[in-house]
Amino acid sequence: MPLDLPLACPPHRQQISTRAQLKLAGITARGLQSALARHELVRVGRGVYSVGPLPPVGEHLLTGGSPDLGYLARVRATLLSLGQGCVAARRTAAVLWGFDMAVEPDRVEVDVPADRGRTSVAGVLAVRRPKGVVVPLRVLGLDAVPVTSAVQTVVDCAVALPLDQAVAIADSALRNKAVTRRQLVKSAAALRGTPGVVRVRRVIRLCDPRSGSVLESLLRVLLVLAGLRPTATQYVIREADGTWVGRVDFCWPGHRLVVECDGRRWHDPEDARTRDRRRDNALERLSWRVLRFTWAEVVHDLEYVISTVRACLRGWMAAA
Repeated sequence: MPLDLPLACPPHRQQISTRAQLKLAGITARGLQSALARHELVRVGRGVYSVGPLPPVGEHLLTGGSPDLGYLARVRATLLSLGQGCVAARRTAAVLWGFDMAVEPDRVEVDVPADRGRTSVAGVLAVRRPKGVVVPLRVLGLDAVPVTSAVQTVVDCAVALPLDQAVAIADSALRNKAVTRRQLVKSAAALRGTPGVVRVRRVIRLCDPRSGSVLESLLRVLLVLAGLRPTATQYVIREADGTWVGRVDFCWPGHRLVVECDGRRWHDPEDARTRDRRRDNALERLSWRVLRFTWAEVVHDLEYVISTVRACLRGWMAAA
């Protein structure tokens, strides 16, 4: 006779419970073993069980600001397995908050209490630390997941990640209005005297809420570190009579140079590509030079990007 579980739910609302929760629901040890044998329950972690297998993890952990259901299920199972006081942190927390990032985590990243003994779990990056600000965050309409606060998540990523990746997350958090620059500055002040404060302050100096994408964030950091800081970002260019021409990612108005992030894909609609071409033609007509760089170039061919921008700026100075 099938076990009458009070846990049945649609696949998109995956029910995950601990052994203690199942016991409170009236499921005995023998009943648990029977449910496992009939595949009504699946063990998904140490002392953690699910109604059916967990959804597969998608190719991307974050799409359109929404976390992947399979990854979320693994985060919930991990936190239940590790026990009370554990919290989703760093890039995992960033995924749950909906912050865009350059490199998604290949593991579940969590914080555990400083006095916790067991932290070694396959597929999990656990860091012991004193308890900070924890937020019960409801994601995809499911039960709340304990995560570090939005501000703490940005600060932790600033300490743990390469500079450009950390800036991309900070830009996204600011763009989404999940944090403010003032909150980040206040958090950095609280870190005074710690090894991470320099990294956090550097990220704060480089972040820009006007950044429209991760690619823009990466390119901006690349240019700044190369000594080629753009004069303006998200700059509006108009005709002499005030007619709108377009908004560009980066520019040096005095040099009449525009740099654009080319994040277009082959399946972009034709009208979008036509709009871009016409804007570029209008800029050329107004004596602006336009450079476009793809994700592959910004991430894998840094010297090409830097040398091209530098040559254009030097060329203008020589011509002047």
